[in-house]
Amino acid sequence: MTSTPLNIVAFCCEHCAYAAADLAGGLRLQYPPEVKIVQIPCTGRIDVLAVLHAFEAGADGVLTAG
Repeated sequence: MTSTPLNIVAFCCEHCAYAAADLAGGLRLQYPPEVKIVQIPCTGRIDVLAVLHAFEAGADGVLTAG
């Protein structure tokens, strides 16, 4: 049985989580290429349609990080 990689869309707050992901890249830390990071102004303002669109586009999971 082979496992297929999951496609994850991560909506990251530009002030917190996106800055952490950027710092991780600067430190050459790696995360799976199946994780697509989307920078947003604030996780409190995320639109449910953006989450639904990610699923429509083929995402297996959605993460919001603030």
